[in-house]
Amino acid sequence: MSRPLRFLALAAGAVILGLLVREVGIESLVDGARAVGWLAVPIVALHGVVYGLNTFAWWLTLAHEPGAPPWRTLYRIMIVGFAINFLTPIVNAGGEPYRIAALTPWLGTRRAAGSVLQYAMLHAYSSLLMWLTAIAAALSLGHVDGRIRATLGVLAGLIVTALFVVRSGHRHGFVTGLAGWIARRRLGRLSAWLARREADFEAVDAQLIALHRDQRGRLLAAIAVDYVSRLVAVGELLIVAYAVGAAMSWTAATMISGLSALAVNIFFILPYEMGSREGSLYALFALAGVPASVGMIAAVLTRIREIAWCVLGLLLAGKGGRSAAREAATTP
Repeated sequence: MSRPLRFLALAAGAVILGLLVREVGIESLVDGARAVGWLAVPIVALHGVVYGLNTFAWWLTLAHEPGAPPWRTLYRIMIVGFAINFLTPIVNAGGEPYRIAALTPWLGTRRAAGSVLQYAMLHAYSSLLMWLTAIAAALSLGHVDGRIRATLGVLAGLIVTALFVVRSGHRHGFVTGLAGWIARRRLGRLSAWLARREADFEAVDAQLIALHRDQRGRLLAAIAVDYVSRLVAVGELLIVAYAVGAAMSWTAATMISGLSALAVNIFFILPYEMGSREGSLYALFALAGVPASVGMIAAVLTRIREIAWCVLGLLLAGKGGRSAAREAATTP
């Protein structure tokens, strides 16, 4: 993305955020944060469980690989990768190159790249399943009007289509075809580099296909574990609602968590999810029948939790990981 477009996206996110803060009021946000108080500790700790489940899902896809690292090593790599992703302005994908580099001493470059792509695909699959769950939860709310129901129905259809696309990528591979398509766009050095790496891409595709064909049970278990991690993360919103004295059901929290994540992905162009995170939580809390201001309080706590884990990730990263994080944060 060009610098002018990035600046415009950042400005748009800042305007949205400013309008929301003005609507809710600084004092309300401060009072809400004070009400949460020490409960911020279990909110931060809860994501230690979430990342642990993410890591276990990743480990399940790797356990059969010769030379695979132990779970604790993968857990560290997972947290450091999250920290770098958090500092990536757009798309949040800066941590993947780090994960490949961190796994290379254990698996070699090709298998490391294949492993990271495997987890990225199953993580995408569990995301799609969570979004469908959130849509089902929203439709179960009796007060949702017809226009919102129709919109959710269209989104559900698109998500189901995406599920089939991701599944096809696991069954037949996609890396070689995607790289070839990009190379044919005649993008100068990038096209030449992609053409030279064709054998590497074929090896990665073979690894993806082998997991689906020979280790299908592991793949399904990994998707299930990753999906459960998303359900565990819903607890964050329930803790915030409890702290401020707002009644909220697990169904409503699941709807808010899943659809907020979907909104953030739709508006991925906004750097650091600025405005999209806060705006979606504000609107979805209102849709659930909970005061919209609680959504902004939840957004503040979410940012605090992310910063806490980002700091931990950078501490675990060492000098090389911190350099990668700085590079990700400044990439145009």
